[in-house]
Amino acid sequence: MQTIAIIGGGFSGTLAAVNLTRFANSPHRIVIINSGRPFGRGTAYGTTRDEHLLNVAARNMSAFPDHPNHFVEWLRSRCDFDNLKDEVLREKFIPRRIYGDYVRGLATHYLGGADPRSQVECQVVEDSAIDIEPRGQNGGIVVLAQRGPIEANAILLATGNQPPSGLPGSAKLASDRRYCANPWMNWHEEIPSDDKHIVILGTGLTAVDVIVTLRNKGWNGKITAISRNGILPQRHFRGIEWPTAIPDDGQTRTLKELVKLIRQDCERLRNASQNPAIAVDKLRSRTQELWRALSVEEKRLFLTKYAADWNAIRHRIAGPIHDAITDALDCGQLTITSARIESLAAGESSIEVRLATGENGPAVINGDFVINCTGPKSRFSDSQIPLYSNLFNRGLAKPDGMDMGIEITDDFAVIVGDSLPSSCLYAIGPILKGTLWETVAVPELRQQAMSVAQTILKQKPIRWSTQDTIEYCI
Repeated sequence: MQTIAIIGGGFSGTLAAVNLTRFANSPHRIVIINSGRPFGRGTAYGTTRDEHLLNVAARNMSAFPDHPNHFVEWLRSRCDFDNLKDEVLREKFIPRRIYGDYVRGLATHYLGGADPRSQVECQVVEDSAIDIEPRGQNGGIVVLAQRGPIEANAILLATGNQPPSGLPGSAKLASDRRYCANPWMNWHEEIPSDDKHIVILGTGLTAVDVIVTLRNKGWNGKITAISRNGILPQRHFRGIEWPTAIPDDGQTRTLKELVKLIRQDCERLRNASQNPAIAVDKLRSRTQELWRALSVEEKRLFLTKYAADWNAIRHRIAGPIHDAITDALDCGQLTITSARIESLAAGESSIEVRLATGENGPAVINGDFVINCTGPKSRFSDSQIPLYSNLFNRGLAKPDGMDMGIEITDDFAVIVGDSLPSSCLYAIGPILKGTLWETVAVPELRQQAMSVAQTILKQKPIRWSTQDTIEYCI
């Protein structure tokens, strides 16, 4: 019996296991190594907070690319949505905890062994993978932190995002209850009284989660959110049918040419009284292709000059979430500050957040409670995750050209140190961001999970009818 080890029990790893079970036509054993978050839910869908909504409408959240309406059909099994018409349900932004139920339910159904026709045995091991020892062409041995090793014929890396980067001075705050280094921990148990000041480091989606939770809990104190650009995510909207700005004519275009075409398209949309974010959405099906065609220098220029605006437009938030943030701004509870964070330090009565504010010189914002929402660490070559440090040292993997993840082939095989594809090691998910850019959302991850399952099973890819993933409502 072939053994497949999957390192990571979040969305990507769970869906890869589900697809292996769906398509295996001979006996296989799957071992999922899960650590730190509830199996089948991961970080994003492990929340228990009702106010944390999906950032994508229900119609785009099926776990299966070959069954695009699956999630909406599953929602129909819940009495919560009995009174909603189909057209309303499809556009609804569902609580993330419910989506976690959906993914965990799929795992229970496909991996639980209830179907006597199943060719797959599945085991979930709660532990951390810290190394992989190669066995030539016959797979490898996954070394665990606490339990015995796992021998596998194929190994899939589905570890998700790295933890947040440590900010200068934050190491000295590790035991300070006024500082939260990881916003996915139970920080809300440490909330100070309403006469205090909470400082959020970051203005992205995680910062939005924190602000919405504070308001949902009725906390009325002052909030300051700090980031280099001071840009908050935009709101989802209703748009119109619109052609793609970049012709699909087989030409390879430079970043300068792409920027020009997109800006022209945005101007046409404004002249038509439409949201220019439509131009970005219409590129969704080709973003990976366009990214891969850019040179490393062009990709770095994009990250420096355009990525902040792109992310704010591309990763939008549900209307009720946007309304809560707007209300917090309008009433003066929330202040957005644009500045680079120089360091953190513990003061007698507060945490000092020291800023570089350009011409005005350094400044200090004092927070009674400070939460790091700067997002996952992007640099991979100095990853603090033991598994990746060991893989790089062994030459079993290497960082991609952008140093934002690991290098892979088109069929998700990991490139080893001698620039050849591994015979047993594969990777999917956010650790492919430097290679694919668009690799953190369900529409891309579900395709990866299905494709890598068929690659590992040595099956011909199953073709399915594809349609553009349009995030805005038409």
